[in-house]
Amino acid sequence: MDKPKFFDLDYKARQDVIVSLMDSSRPKGEFYLLLSLSIVIVATGLLMNNAPAIIGGMVVAPLLSPILSLAMGVVLADFHIIRRSVQTILYALLLTVGFSLLISLFYADKQMNGEILGRSYASLGHLTIAIASGVAAAFALALPNISNTITGIAVSVSLLPPLAVAGIGIGFADWRIIAGSLVLFIINLVGIVISATIVFSLYGFYPLRNKAEKELSKEEEQPISPPPKPQA
Repeated sequence: MDKPKFFDLDYKARQDVIVSLMDSSRPKGEFYLLLSLSIVIVATGLLMNNAPAIIGGMVVAPLLSPILSLAMGVVLADFHIIRRSVQTILYALLLTVGFSLLISLFYADKQMNGEILGRSYASLGHLTIAIASGVAAAFALALPNISNTITGIAVSVSLLPPLAVAGIGIGFADWRIIAGSLVLFIINLVGIVISATIVFSLYGFYPLRNKAEKELSKEEEQPISPPPKPQA
């Protein structure tokens, strides 16, 4: 049975996708700047119970790129890409939790609110959203005519807020909130990676493994550096 026509992507187009993804997922200074700003917006919005601020911070957050890069690394069976993606995600996790913890310590009102509690548990519905978002994000990356939907996808799946809630939970010494929010983030991460991996596989990216390696080799002189440590 032939694949649907929207899976027909020529070799040049697949090369462009890999180049774009490798560049956007590399943790450059701009990555940490956008991530830091988004953490401040999201963490403050959570503490203020302000949904528009949380959504605004999710738009700014650059977390989707390294997660899609992880899915691409799995498809290409490239340990180098997988390692870099996991490392970037871990840096982002530590930075988000650390900054959110500091912000919560300086916040006078130590009360849990609806926005925080709503991101302190995981359900089948959250997994469903994550899977659908992963499929949509992979399509948006591969098809230029729908690439402008990536912002909406970043908002639809909760990536940064659960990590910010974990940091707030540490600041409030509430272990139930910490555990629930981290489980939610893991479910979202796994859902996106699995679904995006399936889509990338259907597009047939594996033969372009050498192209991905060439893009990564350009970074050898600029190795990944850890994010700046939060200052109290």
